[in-house]
Amino acid sequence: MSSSVPVNPVEVARIALKRIAERGLPPTPENYAQFYNAIVTIKAPESKSSSEVQAAWEVLYKVEDLVEEANAATGKLLDVLEGGGRDMAASLGALNNVRRSHTEKAKSHEEVHSAMEDLLNQIIQSTHSMHSTVSTSHSDLRIIRESILHIEEDLSFSRRMMEEDALTGAFNRQSLDHLLVREVKRASRSDGRLAAVLFEIEDFGQINERLGHVVADQLLVHVANLTKAVLRETDTLVRYGVEEFLLLLPETDLSGCKYVVDRLKLVTGNTPFIYKNQRIEIRFAAGIAALKQDENGRALVLRADEALYKAKHSGRDRIEVAQ
Repeated sequence: MSSSVPVNPVEVARIALKRIAERGLPPTPENYAQFYNAIVTIKAPESKSSSEVQAAWEVLYKVEDLVEEANAATGKLLDVLEGGGRDMAASLGALNNVRRSHTEKAKSHEEVHSAMEDLLNQIIQSTHSMHSTVSTSHSDLRIIRESILHIEEDLSFSRRMMEEDALTGAFNRQSLDHLLVREVKRASRSDGRLAAVLFEIEDFGQINERLGHVVADQLLVHVANLTKAVLRETDTLVRYGVEEFLLLLPETDLSGCKYVVDRLKLVTGNTPFIYKNQRIEIRFAAGIAALKQDENGRALVLRADEALYKAKHSGRDRIEVAQ
């Protein structure tokens, strides 16, 4: 299946221009490009599956429809309020004209009374109309609110689908930039500690060739599940490569990072992968790094990657600390 999905650029442009206008921003090329890219989503459609992109567009269209419905409901209410105000202002004007134009007391009182009766009737009718419109608008807005809640659930589900590795349930590489920004910001708000572990399953290629990709996939799931059992709720597991996994460990220094890796080695050693009564030992090389002051997330992962490279070329089942 091709990963590219046809997207209507005219529709994207229309929504982008509408967003710019709603925020009162000038329609400069920079603003247009920013909103256009945000609508298409951060990653290009070519990097997503067809179903993922389709789900994102369906949610976007739902939001557009609900915004139009809300605008229609509030616009109708404003029209009724404005019309009622005009009618009452006209009746008050007529009442004032009667009072100014007639000097004959009896006739003036009679016409003033008639004008006041007309005004009261107009007020009652306008109030009734406004009450009816407000009730209808309230009902419409309640339905819209319920629909928005459903859309929020759809957005949350779609985002999980787009950020999750389908095989292991870990985060995928596509979500990494967002995760790194989030964790670095979290570290800067607390004690500045954040550690990264990049580990690679040894002999995975041989297992794949000897036992087939189905068994190799089962091994990956096995390793991912054991890793999740070791991690805290605040830790993050990312499928970084075919047989590579990345751990992001907030509020953790190098000492705590080594402890996590040692514990993972102990757990995988005590829980081997079994295939047709055959015990397959799990070993991995790992590189670890701790966040430096004023360092971004990408630089942190790069140093962990360099440490992993050193570990793989220094022997088997090795752990190396980034310089």
